Amino acid sequence: MRSLLVGFALLPTWLVCASAGAQGPSPTSLPHPELFAPGIISGGANDGAPTFSPDGKTLFFERSNGRWAAILSSRMGKRGWSLPTLAEFSGEYSDQQPAFSPDGNSIVFVSSRPGQGAGPGNGSRTSHLYRIDRTANGWSSPRELPKEVNRANRVFKPSIAANGDLFFMADVGTGGSTKWRLFRSGFRDGNYSPAEPLPFSGADDGDVDPYVAPDQSYIIFSSNRRGEHPDGHEHLFIVHRGAEGWSAPQPIHYDGEGAFDDGEASVSPDGKWLYFTSGRIVGGAAKRDRAAAVAALSEMESWDNSNNNVWRIPMTF
Repeated sequence: MRSLLVGFALLPTWLVCASAGAQGPSPTSLPHPELFAPGIISGGANDGAPTFSPDGKTLFFERSNGRWAAILSSRMGKRGWSLPTLAEFSGEYSDQQPAFSPDGNSIVFVSSRPGQGAGPGNGSRTSHLYRIDRTANGWSSPRELPKEVNRANRVFKPSIAANGDLFFMADVGTGGSTKWRLFRSGFRDGNYSPAEPLPFSGADDGDVDPYVAPDQSYIIFSSNRRGEHPDGHEHLFIVHRGAEGWSAPQPIHYDGEGAFDDGEASVSPDGKWLYFTSGRIVGGAAKRDRAAAVAALSEMESWDNSNNNVWRIPMTF
Protein backbone atom coordinates (compact mmCIF):
# COMPACT_ATOMS: atom_id res chain seq x y z
CA MET A 1 0.00 0.00 0.00
CA ARG A 2 2.97 2.32 0.29
CA SER A 3 2.45 3.07 -3.41
CA LEU A 4 3.93 6.58 -3.31
CA LEU A 5 6.22 6.73 -0.35
CA VAL A 6 8.50 8.66 -2.80
CA GLY A 7 -18.71 17.34 11.52
CA PHE A 8 -18.26 14.78 14.33
CA ALA A 9 -18.57 11.18 13.27
CA LEU A 10 -21.36 9.27 14.99
CA LEU A 11 -20.01 6.17 16.68
CA PRO A 12 -21.43 3.09 14.88
CA THR A 13 -23.28 0.47 16.90
CA TRP A 14 -20.60 -2.18 16.49
CA LEU A 15 -17.94 0.23 17.77
CA VAL A 16 -20.03 1.24 20.76
CA CYS A 17 -20.42 -2.40 21.74
CA ALA A 18 -16.75 -3.12 21.19
CA SER A 19 -15.71 -0.15 23.30
CA ALA A 20 -17.46 -1.46 26.40
CA GLY A 21 -14.47 -3.46 27.62
CA ALA A 22 -10.87 -2.37 28.04
CA GLN A 23 -9.63 -4.97 25.59
CA GLY A 24 -12.46 -4.56 23.09
CA PRO A 25 -13.67 -7.76 21.42
CA SER A 26 -13.00 -8.32 17.74
CA PRO A 27 -15.63 -6.50 15.66
CA THR A 28 -18.33 -8.50 13.94
CA SER A 29 -17.29 -9.29 10.39
CA LEU A 30 -18.46 -6.48 8.15
CA PRO A 31 -20.32 -6.93 4.85
CA HIS A 32 -18.70 -7.17 1.46
CA PRO A 33 -17.17 -3.83 0.42
CA GLU A 34 -18.40 -1.89 -2.58
CA LEU A 35 -16.34 0.11 -5.03
CA PHE A 36 -16.70 3.84 -4.43
CA ALA A 37 -17.67 5.97 -7.45
CA PRO A 38 -16.09 3.78 -10.16
CA GLY A 39 -14.70 5.74 -13.07
CA ILE A 40 -14.96 9.00 -11.11
CA ILE A 41 -13.15 8.67 -7.77
CA SER A 42 -11.94 5.10 -8.31
CA GLY A 43 -10.20 5.36 -11.66
CA GLY A 44 -7.35 3.95 -13.69
CA ALA A 45 -4.57 5.41 -11.53
CA ASN A 46 -3.82 4.77 -7.86
CA ASP A 47 -6.53 6.44 -5.77
CA GLY A 48 -6.43 7.11 -2.05
CA ALA A 49 -9.35 7.06 0.37
CA PRO A 50 -11.20 10.38 0.54
CA THR A 51 -11.58 12.86 3.35
CA PHE A 52 -14.91 14.70 3.60
CA SER A 53 -16.12 18.13 4.61
CA PRO A 54 -18.43 18.06 7.66
CA ASP A 55 -21.56 18.18 5.47
CA GLY A 56 -20.27 15.28 3.36
CA LYS A 57 -20.69 17.24 0.11
CA THR A 58 -17.04 17.94 -0.69
CA LEU A 59 -14.21 15.44 -0.73
CA PHE A 60 -10.48 15.52 -1.34
CA PHE A 61 -8.35 12.53 -2.24
CA GLU A 62 -5.00 11.68 -3.80
CA ARG A 63 -4.36 10.26 -7.24
CA SER A 64 -0.92 8.95 -8.17
CA ASN A 65 1.01 6.98 -10.75
CA GLY A 66 3.47 5.54 -8.23
CA ARG A 67 6.01 8.33 -8.75
CA TRP A 68 4.02 11.55 -8.33
CA ALA A 69 0.73 12.33 -6.60
CA ALA A 70 -1.73 15.21 -6.62
CA ILE A 71 -4.72 16.03 -4.45
CA LEU A 72 -8.04 16.27 -6.26
CA SER A 73 -11.43 17.52 -5.15
CA SER A 74 -15.00 16.57 -6.04
CA ARG A 75 -18.44 17.93 -5.14
CA MET A 76 -21.68 16.04 -4.61
CA GLY A 77 -24.38 17.18 -7.04
CA LYS A 78 -27.78 16.02 -8.20
CA ARG A 79 -26.17 13.31 -10.34
CA GLY A 80 -23.59 12.19 -7.81
CA TRP A 81 -19.93 13.07 -7.42
CA SER A 82 -18.50 15.48 -9.98
CA LEU A 83 -15.44 14.66 -12.07
CA PRO A 84 -12.45 15.44 -9.85
CA THR A 85 -10.38 18.55 -10.44
CA LEU A 86 -6.96 19.52 -9.15
CA ALA A 87 -7.19 21.09 -5.69
CA GLU A 88 -6.22 24.74 -5.62
CA PHE A 89 -3.36 24.08 -3.18
CA SER A 90 -1.87 21.06 -4.97
CA GLY A 91 0.00 20.22 -8.15
CA GLU A 92 3.35 21.99 -8.04
CA TYR A 93 4.88 19.26 -5.89
CA SER A 94 3.90 15.72 -5.04
CA ASP A 95 1.04 15.93 -2.51
CA GLN A 96 -1.09 13.21 -0.97
CA GLN A 97 -3.22 11.92 1.93
CA PRO A 98 -5.33 14.99 2.80
CA ALA A 99 -7.24 15.02 6.09
CA PHE A 100 -10.06 17.42 6.94
CA SER A 101 -10.35 18.64 10.51
CA PRO A 102 -13.77 17.63 11.92
CA ASP A 103 -14.90 21.28 11.86
CA GLY A 104 -13.89 21.65 8.20
CA ASN A 105 -11.69 24.68 8.86
CA SER A 106 -8.32 23.12 8.08
CA ILE A 107 -6.71 20.35 6.06
CA VAL A 108 -3.42 18.61 6.79
CA PHE A 109 -1.71 16.75 3.96
CA VAL A 110 1.60 15.18 2.95
CA SER A 111 3.92 16.98 0.57
CA SER A 112 7.42 16.61 -0.85
CA ARG A 113 7.79 20.37 -1.37
CA PRO A 114 10.99 21.97 -0.07
CA GLY A 115 10.76 22.88 3.58
CA GLN A 116 12.64 22.94 6.82
CA GLY A 117 13.69 19.29 6.48
CA ALA A 118 14.27 16.85 9.31
CA GLY A 119 18.04 16.95 9.30
CA PRO A 120 21.06 15.94 7.23
CA GLY A 121 20.47 13.57 4.38
CA ASN A 122 16.76 14.23 3.93
CA GLY A 123 17.11 15.07 0.23
CA SER A 124 14.32 13.88 -2.05
CA ARG A 125 13.16 11.37 0.57
CA THR A 126 11.64 14.10 2.72
CA SER A 127 7.83 13.96 2.96
CA HIS A 128 6.35 16.18 5.63
CA LEU A 129 2.96 17.30 6.86
CA TYR A 130 1.58 20.68 5.79
CA ARG A 131 -1.51 22.54 6.90
CA ILE A 132 -3.90 24.91 5.15
CA ASP A 133 -6.67 26.89 6.82
CA ARG A 134 -9.98 28.08 5.45
CA THR A 135 -10.14 31.82 4.78
CA ALA A 136 -12.75 34.19 3.39
CA ASN A 137 -11.10 33.79 -0.03
CA GLY A 138 -10.54 30.04 -0.05
CA TRP A 139 -7.60 28.16 1.44
CA SER A 140 -4.46 29.70 2.90
CA SER A 141 -1.00 28.92 1.56
CA PRO A 142 0.38 25.57 2.80
CA ARG A 143 2.38 25.87 6.01
CA GLU A 144 4.83 23.17 7.01
CA LEU A 145 4.12 21.87 10.47
CA PRO A 146 6.90 22.23 13.05
CA LYS A 147 9.57 19.70 13.92
CA GLU A 148 7.48 18.61 16.90
CA VAL A 149 5.26 16.93 14.29
CA ASN A 150 7.68 16.39 11.42
CA ARG A 151 10.05 14.42 13.59
CA ALA A 152 11.49 12.32 10.75
CA ASN A 153 12.32 12.63 7.07
CA ARG A 154 9.21 10.67 6.14
CA VAL A 155 5.91 11.44 7.84
CA PHE A 156 2.59 10.32 6.36
CA LYS A 157 -1.18 9.82 6.77
CA PRO A 158 -2.42 12.58 9.09
CA SER A 159 -5.73 12.36 10.93
CA ILE A 160 -7.17 15.16 13.04
CA ALA A 161 -9.23 14.85 16.22
CA ALA A 162 -11.91 17.37 17.18
CA ASN A 163 -9.60 19.09 19.67
CA GLY A 164 -6.89 19.50 17.02
CA ASP A 165 -4.66 16.63 18.17
CA LEU A 166 -2.83 15.16 15.19
CA PHE A 167 -2.24 11.45 14.56
CA PHE A 168 0.14 10.18 11.88
CA MET A 169 2.76 7.63 10.92
CA ALA A 170 6.51 8.22 10.79
CA ASP A 171 9.55 6.26 9.71
CA VAL A 172 11.60 5.42 12.79
CA GLY A 173 14.07 3.16 10.98
CA THR A 174 17.82 3.70 11.14
CA GLY A 175 20.71 2.81 8.90
CA GLY A 176 18.58 2.78 5.78
CA SER A 177 15.89 0.48 7.20
CA THR A 178 12.22 1.47 7.12
CA LYS A 179 10.10 1.04 10.23
CA TRP A 180 6.69 2.67 10.47
CA ARG A 181 5.16 3.62 13.79
CA LEU A 182 2.05 5.58 14.82
CA PHE A 183 2.31 8.89 16.69
CA ARG A 184 0.18 11.57 18.30
CA SER A 185 0.97 15.26 18.68
CA GLY A 186 -1.28 17.26 21.01
CA PHE A 187 -2.62 20.66 19.94
CA ARG A 188 -3.05 23.38 22.55
CA ASP A 189 -3.28 27.16 22.19
CA GLY A 190 -2.31 26.95 18.54
CA ASN A 191 0.82 24.89 19.13
CA TYR A 192 1.71 21.23 18.60
CA SER A 193 3.42 19.28 21.37
CA PRO A 194 6.34 16.94 20.61
CA ALA A 195 5.00 13.81 18.96
CA GLU A 196 4.78 10.72 21.14
CA PRO A 197 4.44 7.14 19.90
CA LEU A 198 1.09 5.52 20.55
CA PRO A 199 1.58 2.87 23.25
CA PHE A 200 0.01 0.02 21.29
CA SER A 201 2.23 0.66 18.24
CA GLY A 202 5.78 -0.64 18.50
CA ALA A 203 8.65 0.03 16.16
CA ASP A 204 8.49 -3.54 14.87
CA ASP A 205 4.70 -3.82 14.47
CA GLY A 206 4.51 -2.41 10.93
CA ASP A 207 1.61 -0.07 11.77
CA VAL A 208 0.56 2.53 9.20
CA ASP A 209 -2.28 4.84 8.13
CA PRO A 210 -4.09 5.88 11.32
CA TYR A 211 -7.62 7.28 11.33
CA VAL A 212 -8.76 8.71 14.67
CA ALA A 213 -12.38 9.25 15.64
CA PRO A 214 -13.13 12.93 16.34
CA ASP A 215 -13.61 12.17 20.06
CA GLN A 216 -10.52 9.88 20.06
CA SER A 217 -12.61 6.92 21.20
CA TYR A 218 -11.08 4.64 18.57
CA ILE A 219 -8.33 4.47 15.95
CA ILE A 220 -8.45 2.41 12.77
CA PHE A 221 -5.11 1.62 11.16
CA SER A 222 -3.37 -0.95 8.99
CA SER A 223 -0.53 -3.36 9.66
CA ASN A 224 1.34 -6.03 7.74
CA ARG A 225 2.81 -7.80 10.77
CA ARG A 226 -0.18 -8.33 13.03
CA GLY A 227 -2.80 -11.04 13.13
CA GLU A 228 -2.72 -14.78 13.54
CA HIS A 229 -1.52 -15.40 10.00
CA PRO A 230 0.58 -12.48 8.70
CA ASP A 231 0.75 -12.67 4.92
CA GLY A 232 2.88 -9.62 4.19
CA HIS A 233 -0.17 -7.54 3.23
CA GLU A 234 -1.59 -4.62 5.14
CA HIS A 235 -4.91 -5.36 6.85
CA LEU A 236 -7.28 -3.20 8.88
CA PHE A 237 -7.19 -3.12 12.68
CA ILE A 238 -8.92 -1.13 15.40
CA VAL A 239 -8.12 -0.04 18.96
CA HIS A 240 -10.52 1.51 21.47
CA ARG A 241 -9.78 4.01 24.21
CA GLY A 242 -11.28 3.34 27.60
CA ALA A 243 -10.69 4.36 31.19
CA GLU A 244 -7.56 2.19 31.30
CA GLY A 245 -6.12 3.48 28.03
CA TRP A 246 -5.95 1.92 24.60
CA SER A 247 -7.15 -1.63 24.03
CA ALA A 248 -5.13 -4.29 22.27
CA PRO A 249 -5.42 -4.05 18.46
CA GLN A 250 -8.14 -6.23 16.98
CA PRO A 251 -8.59 -7.11 13.30
CA ILE A 252 -11.45 -5.72 11.26
CA HIS A 253 -12.75 -8.53 9.09
CA TYR A 254 -15.10 -8.14 6.16
CA ASP A 255 -16.74 -10.44 3.67
CA GLY A 256 -14.37 -11.11 0.79
CA GLU A 257 -11.25 -10.12 2.72
CA GLY A 258 -8.19 -11.56 1.03
CA ALA A 259 -4.52 -11.12 0.24
CA PHE A 260 -4.78 -7.45 -0.66
CA ASP A 261 -3.24 -4.35 0.85
CA ASP A 262 -5.99 -2.39 2.64
CA GLY A 263 -5.06 1.01 4.03
CA GLU A 264 -5.70 4.73 4.41
CA ALA A 265 -8.86 4.17 6.44
CA SER A 266 -11.32 7.04 6.71
CA VAL A 267 -14.83 7.26 8.18
CA SER A 268 -17.60 9.43 6.73
CA PRO A 269 -18.72 12.42 8.86
CA ASP A 270 -22.04 10.68 9.65
CA GLY A 271 -20.25 7.53 10.81
CA LYS A 272 -22.09 5.30 8.33
CA TRP A 273 -19.22 4.29 6.02
CA LEU A 274 -15.68 3.04 6.41
CA TYR A 275 -13.58 4.00 3.38
CA PHE A 276 -10.23 2.49 2.52
CA THR A 277 -7.94 2.10 -0.47
CA SER A 278 -7.14 -1.39 -1.69
CA GLY A 279 -5.39 -3.25 -4.47
CA ARG A 280 -8.25 -5.75 -4.61
CA ILE A 281 -9.66 -6.63 -8.02
CA VAL A 282 -12.88 -8.32 -9.05
CA GLY A 283 -12.38 -11.92 -10.10
CA GLY A 284 -14.01 -13.13 -13.25
CA ALA A 285 -15.09 -16.39 -14.82
CA ALA A 286 -12.51 -18.48 -16.64
CA LYS A 287 -14.72 -18.28 -19.74
CA ARG A 288 -16.80 -15.27 -20.80
CA ASP A 289 -19.19 -14.55 -23.60
CA ARG A 290 -18.44 -11.54 -25.79
CA ALA A 291 -20.65 -9.14 -23.83
CA ALA A 292 -18.97 -10.11 -20.57
CA ALA A 293 -15.54 -9.72 -22.16
CA VAL A 294 -16.39 -6.23 -23.42
CA ALA A 295 -17.65 -5.27 -19.97
CA ALA A 296 -14.50 -6.65 -18.32
CA LEU A 297 -12.29 -4.68 -20.70
CA SER A 298 -14.24 -1.52 -19.96
CA GLU A 299 -13.71 -2.02 -16.23
CA MET A 300 -10.04 -2.78 -16.81
CA GLU A 301 -9.62 0.50 -18.68
CA SER A 302 -11.54 2.52 -16.10
CA TRP A 303 -10.53 0.99 -12.75
CA ASP A 304 -10.12 -2.80 -12.48
CA ASN A 305 -6.46 -2.90 -13.52
CA SER A 306 -4.66 -3.87 -10.27
CA ASN A 307 -4.08 -0.25 -9.25
CA ASN A 308 -5.36 0.96 -5.90
CA ASN A 309 -9.02 1.96 -5.75
CA VAL A 310 -11.36 3.25 -3.08
CA TRP A 311 -13.76 0.84 -1.40
CA ARG A 312 -16.29 1.35 1.36
CA ILE A 313 -18.12 -0.80 3.88
CA PRO A 314 -21.33 0.16 5.72
CA MET A 315 -20.79 0.51 9.45
CA THR A 316 -24.40 0.27 10.63
CA PHE A 317 -26.42 -2.89 11.21
